[in-house]
Formats: sequence, structure tokens, C-alpha cells
Amino acid sequence: MDERRAIARILRTSRELLLATHLVADGDCLGSMLAAYLALNHGERRVWAVHPEPVPQHYRFLPGYEAITHPRALPSVPQVALVLDCTDLERPGAEVEALLRQIPVIINVDHHAGNQYFGQFNYVRPEAAATAELVFDLLEEMQTALSPAVALALYTGVVTDTGCFQYENTTPRTHRLTARLLEAGVAPEEVHRHLWEEKPLATLRLLGKVLPTLGLAAGGRVAWMTVTRPIMEEVGAEQEHCEGLIEYPRSLAGVEVAILFREMGPRETKVGFRSKQQVDVNLLAARFGGGGHRRAAGCTVFLPLDEAVAVVVQAAAAALGEG
Repeated sequence: MDERRAIARILRTSRELLLATHLVADGDCLGSMLAAYLALNHGERRVWAVHPEPVPQHYRFLPGYEAITHPRALPSVPQVALVLDCTDLERPGAEVEALLRQIPVIINVDHHAGNQYFGQFNYVRPEAAATAELVFDLLEEMQTALSPAVALALYTGVVTDTGCFQYENTTPRTHRLTARLLEAGVAPEEVHRHLWEEKPLATLRLLGKVLPTLGLAAGGRVAWMTVTRPIMEEVGAEQEHCEGLIEYPRSLAGVEVAILFREMGPRETKVGFRSKQQVDVNLLAARFGGGGHRRAAGCTVFLPLDEAVAVVVQAAAAALGEG
């Protein structure tokens, strides 16, 4: 029995199910989790979607987001967990990881090339544009009707992970799947408005502070910006307000590798990477214990911000043959 069919059978017959995804939630992980929750939480089955962090404001248009609960609020430990968009069991955070390690059957559904195949069942397809595509596959295997709410959640996952169908991970299959979602009732203009045309004031204030930190290296082929803790405090920003900032250095003409550095602590710096055509930033991030995709990846460097910038920028320049 192939993996997709086996997973569909387990999801169809499980009476209790835990859904989990990674920290610092994005459109794909939330869209995938909520699509699964809305499609599977019916009849006698009990489904819990858990996440230790609040849902970012700009994703609160997604149906069902209010049902996402903190892992400590779980009334019991179910027998089956569906872990979405995570390369390993650590990605959902320590509290969820501790919960997952008590669950006998873990289903791992992901599209990252660096996935660790940590589940008893693993539906991992790096060629997929988004984990939402794989959730669609499983629901189709289960012959689950595609409701407008489920379609909206899946569309959000696809549209965010493809950069509105601009990135090279966009395939003919992505567009065919998207057509199915539009036929099920998704209004693209509404999704676009929620995601990109209704930014919180803190996001724009943060951008104003961060743009002057723009730095260039490797003859202008590497560009980066830094977000310090004092800047975050000054504008009243949360981590969710950093989403999308990396697209500014990436948009600069001549840039191949864009980097966003976020100061998390005295010796902890989160690093996001984007590339255009040449550099596999999944490999670049892996040098620092991270990972992701060829064109989008991230890691955490346990160094002060200035030292992290120096080390990572040098590595990016080396990846371009200029280190």
C-alpha cells in the first residue's frame, strides 16, 4: 500500500487526531493545518489543532483559526498526530514536541528537501510548491468534499509559499490545483487584500527603521537587513511584523542572495535567506544547522547579531564564488 493511501486510511478511521505545525506560523503551515482541521473534524472524530503561539493577525481571516488551542489545553493525548510543514519534531516547539513524543502514530506531511522522515508514515514531496498541495492530495485520496472554507485555507497555503505564483516552485500542477480551489469558491482578490493590502501600522513603522540597515556585499549580489530588539521595542512590533521584510533586499537589482537578520537574544540571531537563480539557500542554511528550500530557507545562529552578520554574509559571498 503506498504511503498516501495508507495515510488516508488512518485519517479516515482515527477517532482522535492531533494536528501540529511549526513555530513562527506562515500561510502554508496555517492553511494546511486549518484545511485538515475543517475537513476532518466532523462526525464522531475529535480533532485538535495545537500551536503554542497566537495566530498572526493577518491570518485571522482563515476559517477555523479560533479553534487552534495551546498544547497545554489538550484534554488527553490522542493516538495519532498529523504534523504539517515540519522538517523534524523540534520545529513545532518544545511543548508540542513533548506532546508528540507521547503519541504512537505520527504522520509527517511536508515539502521541505531537508525533511528528517520522523514519522511512522511520511508523505514528503520536495517537488510540491507547498504542504497545502499535499493536504489536497490526501483529502482527494479520502474523497473528501472540497468546501469553500477548506479551499480558502489551501489556497492561502499555496499562494503564500509560491509568492503569488512568482517563485520557481510554481508548476503546471500548482495552477491546475489552484483552479480546483477557485472552482470551490475561493475569491483571490479577498485573500490578496487580507495578506498584502491590510498591513498593521507596526509593520510599516518597522520597515521604516529597518530599511536604513541595508548592507551590500559580493559586488552587490548579496544584500541584507537587520532587525534589532531595540527597534522592535521602539515601534511596538512582534515577530509576525517581520514577515515579508526580506523581499525588500531581494527586490534590489543585481542581488542574488537576500538575508534578513533578527536579533532574538544576546547570542541568538535568526536568519532568513532568499535567492533568485544561482544559490541553493537550503544548502547555505544547512551550514548553520537550518534548512528549507532552494530559494527560501532559514536558520538560527547562536552568535551576537554583529558576529552573525559577518559570518553569514561571508558564507553567502563564498556561495557565489566571492568569499
